Amino acid sequence: MSDPAISTISLGKIFRVWRHPSDILKEALTGRRRHSEFEALRDVSFNVPKGSVVGVMGRNGAGKSTLLRIIAGTLDATSGTVSVAGRVSAILELGTGFHPEYSGRENVFLGGLCLGLTRAEVASRLDEIVAFAELQEFIDQPFRTYSSGMQARLTFAVATAVDPDILIIDEALAVGDARFALKSFDRVRQFRRHGKSILLVSHNINHVVSICDHAVLLEKGRIIAQGEPSLVGNIYHELLFGPQVNTTEQLPAFDGAVAAPASLINDSNLPASTVVQDFGLPSSAQRMDADVNAVSASSRCNEMRTAEVIDSAHSDPFASDGLSSKATGREHRYGDGAVRIVSFFIRGENGSRVSNIRSLRPYEFVIHLHAMRDASRLGVGVLVRTPRGIEVFGANTFLLPELPTYDMTEGDWVHVRVPFIANLGHGTYFASAVVANSDSVKHDARFDALEFTVEQTPYHNESLTNLNAQFIYERPVDIQSNTRDRAGTNTP
Repeated sequence: MSDPAISTISLGKIFRVWRHPSDILKEALTGRRRHSEFEALRDVSFNVPKGSVVGVMGRNGAGKSTLLRIIAGTLDATSGTVSVAGRVSAILELGTGFHPEYSGRENVFLGGLCLGLTRAEVASRLDEIVAFAELQEFIDQPFRTYSSGMQARLTFAVATAVDPDILIIDEALAVGDARFALKSFDRVRQFRRHGKSILLVSHNINHVVSICDHAVLLEKGRIIAQGEPSLVGNIYHELLFGPQVNTTEQLPAFDGAVAAPASLINDSNLPASTVVQDFGLPSSAQRMDADVNAVSASSRCNEMRTAEVIDSAHSDPFASDGLSSKATGREHRYGDGAVRIVSFFIRGENGSRVSNIRSLRPYEFVIHLHAMRDASRLGVGVLVRTPRGIEVFGANTFLLPELPTYDMTEGDWVHVRVPFIANLGHGTYFASAVVANSDSVKHDARFDALEFTVEQTPYHNESLTNLNAQFIYERPVDIQSNTRDRAGTNTP
């Protein structure tokens, strides 16, 4: 096995903080401590193998930027070691190192020289850099006159034109318009195909799961999870939107398989009283994820371990005979337990539960809810993702004005149906279900709880969606004839 491109071992960083600038001098003269210490990183260990893409996620203040600056060599570590093998190009902050009064052309040379290129090498790549940044008309204008998007394009173009062995990107893919974002992702994928190593920081879970081979989750300077990106993304989602805990006290640091906070909602005896309500197709599932502070720490279950799939169908008054839905073995579950998702499955046209479906056929997600205590202003969401964690569909009930929120009292059962047409290409998908209130408090969030497969299709085997497109050839005479026919039809 070859040496990794990046390796960190027990990395730590402590910043000294003085309340007043004069305290620095007083401490130096008297020898008495007048500063406090802030531990930005503690015992951080992970590797970036050569030719791989590793994503780093974490909330604001988790230590992501500090970690990247140490790896890039612009900041010294307090403890531990870091080794980097190869030429590094780092985009730590778009526009950093560029002089606002210099023109775009002059900043290209300045940035290239700072990244280790000779003036001749920069000159040979200038046209490519300007073309990628799409700044041909503005390249000789002062950098300060550029919009933030133009500055982003130029910075990214210079950093990636260096052809480094290792590319470090801190949130750069989140800046700029959609067209530039697509070009940036294509450039990163091109680096990956050429065997380059990439370390990427992003708050966007979709960015990480779509292009990364491995993911690392930081919280308050420590690694609390690392492993397969979509599984780490689930944990990060709980960290953002689930009941809050003091992670630095309750969670150990992990350097191997995925491990992190996950609430297990305990089984209980379920009464058989029933209330049925049908919800229509909703809006974006992401809108359920708003204010994390709405959830109190006391609502979180005390046992901290990865949730298992809980099959309570035997207690479900809606349960019926038929093919059982396929459990995934990778479910990530959390919530305060006020309302539980007892059953979650797909039902076919004949009324039976299915795990293999056909493209373009009608089906429905079925969710059985059970109230463990009184709960008001409820909404339900459904999410469908690929095995890599890429979202292909997400919807919830909160943004439908014609569909009010729903209330449940302790012991109530609710049967939720979400009819849909399977506009999906061939492959395996994972479905998630969430029940929350309008304050974004998650009562039960079951990520990747349901696995299903779309059967082979004639020609949609390389795409995620099936638009049921048709290809029609027409000659000019046919188009003219059709136009005359339509005009004649509209004539009184």
